Amino acid sequence: MDDLNMLSMLPCVDTERSIEAGQIKMVQKEYELRLYKDTLIASTTEYALANVWDVSYKSFSEQTSLLYLHTHRGVHAYKTHVDPDHFVTTFKRIKNDHY
Repeated sequence: MDDLNMLSMLPCVDTERSIEAGQIKMVQKEYELRLYKDTLIASTTEYALANVWDVSYKSFSEQTSLLYLHTHRGVHAYKTHVDPDHFVTTFKRIKNDHY
């Protein structure tokens, strides 16, 4: 999608753990949640906003929060090290404009 039409972006991180040569190896992969007028793109998944009912988050520390996408296919969690309040507020403003 065209980044000029992006309304909000939230950097997220996934931690992959594996065992190699008897040692635990942890690799962090960074990606972005990108919010558009009618679509939300998360890593390899694209959601139509009509199928995203709500977005919420829970802070675990000053550095880490979990953002929850409440969708027609269940709740999906995304880990972020950035305050997700602006992303959530933008989503709720868009959803309210559609109703």
